[in-house]
Amino acid sequence: MDLSKLYIPTEDVENFNVLYQIVEHATKKYPDKTAYCQPEGRNGDSEISFSELRSNIDALRASLFSRGFKNKHIAILGESSYQWMTVYLAVVSGVGVAVPMDKENPVQTVGKQLDHSDVECVFCSARCVKKLQSVLPFCPKIKTVVLMRTDLEVDMGEVETLYFDALIGEGKALIKENGSAALPETNDPDLLRVIIYTSGTTGANKGVMLSNRNIMGTLRGCARLLHYPKTSISVLPINHSYELHAHLMSSMYCGTTVFMNDDLKHMLKNIERFAPEMSCMVPMMLDLIVRKIKKQIADGGKEKKFAATAKISNALLKVGVDLRRRLFAPVLAVLGGNLRMIICGGAALSQETADFLRTVGITVYNGYGITECSPVAAVNPLAKVRRFSVGHLLPTMTARIADPDENGNGEIQLFGENVMLGYYKAPLDTKQVFTEDGWFRTGDIGHIDKFNYLYINGRLKNLIILPNGKNVCPEEIEVALKKKIPYIKECVVVADESNTGIYALVYPDPEQMRDLQLETPGEIKAYMENDVQAFNRDMPGFKRIADFEIVSQEFAKNTTHKIQRFKIAAVRKKEEPVNV
Repeated sequence: MDLSKLYIPTEDVENFNVLYQIVEHATKKYPDKTAYCQPEGRNGDSEISFSELRSNIDALRASLFSRGFKNKHIAILGESSYQWMTVYLAVVSGVGVAVPMDKENPVQTVGKQLDHSDVECVFCSARCVKKLQSVLPFCPKIKTVVLMRTDLEVDMGEVETLYFDALIGEGKALIKENGSAALPETNDPDLLRVIIYTSGTTGANKGVMLSNRNIMGTLRGCARLLHYPKTSISVLPINHSYELHAHLMSSMYCGTTVFMNDDLKHMLKNIERFAPEMSCMVPMMLDLIVRKIKKQIADGGKEKKFAATAKISNALLKVGVDLRRRLFAPVLAVLGGNLRMIICGGAALSQETADFLRTVGITVYNGYGITECSPVAAVNPLAKVRRFSVGHLLPTMTARIADPDENGNGEIQLFGENVMLGYYKAPLDTKQVFTEDGWFRTGDIGHIDKFNYLYINGRLKNLIILPNGKNVCPEEIEVALKKKIPYIKECVVVADESNTGIYALVYPDPEQMRDLQLETPGEIKAYMENDVQAFNRDMPGFKRIADFEIVSQEFAKNTTHKIQRFKIAAVRKKEEPVNV
């Protein structure tokens, strides 16, 4: 394979070191194009162009600068909106340090993170006012709250209360009077500009410190492998680095209009209404889309017709004839008719899900990243999607495999501009995740092929080491189990205390259990026994399931829908029922 064919020429972005250069680029190249569109309830939708967005960013930079917020830590608490993006880009462009907050976190976690990150000012949306009011008494460092909706009248106690629109107006007046002298400088790419808290799959959150150069390493690398189409929809939490940098900032570089989904429960409805060409999602969302498509096919009694059409379409694809958009137009109509590209990350993706979507004309570009790497390390390029891989390493990133086993699998370690400055106020934690020669230890197990495509097997800390010395990646077994037994909705593979074997905690699909008239855990387990035995016959001895347990609820997850294994471990240690 000629690796040069995987790369896209991106002269515009090659010398960019700070995010504000993306703002300037978009304003110059797509001034009148809509940057963001968002629902406003009964008032319909509102839009903002790239040139209007930059004007507001500069105005907010000027007003915050003039009010003494230079180098202050400024949090953003709220749902996805262009106001949120305006605040973020203003703060990281010479004002101070942005601290994106997860609005779904409980009050206690929000309070701890605001206090730990030394936040002095919070920009807050209307939906999050009550949560912020609850934590303010425990965050004495916060001196100012800026409400992102002008018509809100709320009591913030002794904390100064300002309004987003008023600051924009104030900043525009300052720029009109003083020109560029009203704006802070944006040209130091290596200063701390962002603190993003990890999502907590392993327990305590840590504040990842990022510079402009770190984030631009991701954007430049992604630009060499992907180019976004004209329209997209944002459905992931905006405070997460994956959505914020890999999607929204890359969309700005490509001049992509992004529709801000107002609520996860409205995702499918808004995809149909806005009819985007692409989105960034986690695997759970792709599974939801596949279920919707399959239900549409089943409700119409067209399973046989769909299977026959898919067989013909896939055969034509092999000889270079692509008729998917025409053949599956009725299927795609439920997704607005234009969706053709999904970038997927954040958790393990079922290859069957990706293959099904490819069959109907939606290509899934699986990727791999971690908040500590701003966040993208690899993504499947436009030129060549490789099945089962989490993508080609970004040109701005170098990877190596530490202590590989006989199959070439070992811990993935990363080095490059994308890698974080460290954890905020946690030097010991920072030291532990870097090797002596400066490589970041991801904690993920995998291998790299000769074409620089990356493959993930599991997490190092989840690795089960059996008495015979065999290593078992539980994630690998979980994927295989769900593939072999389709009515398993979720499962987690664990070892017993003495590591004598591996066990599975299984949450079956409730709808399918009702269809099978199975009600109690005992009935479900008895029904599954033969399927588990069949699974074991296809597996090497050390990867067979010694026993399994039916759980009655979905497993606890973080806000990016990854299972929090540490909570499962805590419950089992206490020998309590496995209802997590």
